[in-house]
Amino acid sequence: MRFAGRVVLVVVTALVIVIFYAPIGHTDFAGNWLGGTYGVRMESAVNPRVQSVTPGSPAAQAGVCSGDILQIPPFSKTFTAFAYPRAGDRAAFMLKHADGSTYIANLTARQIPFTRGAQALGVIAMLPSTIFVVIAFVLVFLRPSVMTWSFYAYATGFLSTTPSFAYFTPYLPTGEYLVLSFLLSTVWGNFAVFPLLPFVLRFPDDKLTGFARSVDRAVWAAITVVFLAYAYEWYLRWSSGVPVWMGYALDTWLPLAVFATATFFMVKKYQHARAEIRQRFRFLIVGFVVSFIAYAIYFIPGVPPLVAQVAGYAVITMPICVMYAVLKHRVIDVNFVLNRALGYGILSILVIVFVSLLDYGAGHVIAQTRLATGVALVATIIVGVLLDRINRTVSNSVETVFFRERREAEEYLRRAARALPYATDEAAVSDGLAQVPVDALKLSAAALYRRSNDGERFEGVATASNTTVAPPGFDRNHLLVRMLQAGEERVWLDQLRGHLDREQAKHYVLAIPVTVRHELVSFVLYGPHRNGSQLDPEEVELLEELAREASRAYDHIEAVRIRERYAKSAAGN
Repeated sequence: MRFAGRVVLVVVTALVIVIFYAPIGHTDFAGNWLGGTYGVRMESAVNPRVQSVTPGSPAAQAGVCSGDILQIPPFSKTFTAFAYPRAGDRAAFMLKHADGSTYIANLTARQIPFTRGAQALGVIAMLPSTIFVVIAFVLVFLRPSVMTWSFYAYATGFLSTTPSFAYFTPYLPTGEYLVLSFLLSTVWGNFAVFPLLPFVLRFPDDKLTGFARSVDRAVWAAITVVFLAYAYEWYLRWSSGVPVWMGYALDTWLPLAVFATATFFMVKKYQHARAEIRQRFRFLIVGFVVSFIAYAIYFIPGVPPLVAQVAGYAVITMPICVMYAVLKHRVIDVNFVLNRALGYGILSILVIVFVSLLDYGAGHVIAQTRLATGVALVATIIVGVLLDRINRTVSNSVETVFFRERREAEEYLRRAARALPYATDEAAVSDGLAQVPVDALKLSAAALYRRSNDGERFEGVATASNTTVAPPGFDRNHLLVRMLQAGEERVWLDQLRGHLDREQAKHYVLAIPVTVRHELVSFVLYGPHRNGSQLDPEEVELLEELAREASRAYDHIEAVRIRERYAKSAAGN
């Protein structure tokens, strides 16, 4: 299922890239299409009224006036062709004056000057939406779920649709253009704000609890109804060619209501979150609310497009906060190994691109100057040296920025594990199994259970200092004990909830056995991280390494006791 989800993700993202990034370099900083112009500025496709006419333009010469309404035939590309033509396009359009009279305007589009600077600003304008989509892609790839897919749908909706409408109008037949217009007007239009609600309800652990569970169905029902409303509004507009009564509410007030509702949901989740989660949640709420306000500016009537574009850069606080939570605090439960591999992968791609450009440039120099093969060999060696240097630089940078705290915790645990066999009393072993990993990995709880002298029970002998609840003990015939004895390997507690006390068991997620010569002598229950995220595979391996060293420590302590008893016995004789 996860593989299928990633395949769908790649296909959808490829479609998003084609639709939204093909026009890149042809839009200005405010997202306006800059190919050609008839000299008119329209209010919107929902209300195809001429807002202004440039003096001396083709439209002004043809008698087009401010306030005129473009007459759009059913299911046609007329609005886009009129508002965003290519330079040199010739067409005839029917318009209606304010007095109700209609006329035909024959127009030829002029070229709009488009400098390199404007082109660069158009690319820069795509940065916030690109950051949004990249981070959303990463989250879905790591963990396809309702929560991450909702975030992805919301992120793609932040991409500007106007350049796509303008760019593909001349190339697509009317039927295909209508399909594209439907997607741009609904799935990737203002409706894309609504997936924000199921994302917020499930954030950060993809679970519905408390009030979120009670309103989830209502949210999905509302989303379904609203999508049908957007689809119906699209149909009415494209079939009649005139403004639709419901368009203003769908494009302005409903998105603003969604941002207000999402903010309310975030505050409610914060109020009902556990104390340890609330500490991690605080900076996320700030980032979310800032992002909501910035995005909402787009929907406030009367805000100039340039102002909305500049303010919109604050929207990236939301995906950056989410990714920061993943990398630094692991608020979202994803596989840390994949997380690290993806980080290295992205940076490795940058290295490959750099080296490829270097190799390409060197190759052209050699080809043009006809240098000897030996020079080419030297260039190849230099590229190899640079690649190695870049690789080490990238590795050190990634470790320093993202994983320094993690590596320090790993090293601390490994050193503590190596020190365990030198313990001479069980109190030191208990501390190494319970308190040390809790401190190093910031776990919420740990409890150690030791086999009794008669072998009939495993009694609790130690807990970490922050552990407030722990089962008192386990009979040797308890399912957990038998599973640990039979497999001599870790046991995840999710499948054993029915065999554990509900109030106590919810604090623990994993049991690690300690065996000596295939006999279970003790085991440890570990809770998740204090921020609520689960243990990842690397951390579980560290805990298992700790248990192996603890088995050597128990064996060593028992050997010391035997020697002491032998020495006392020999002294008595």
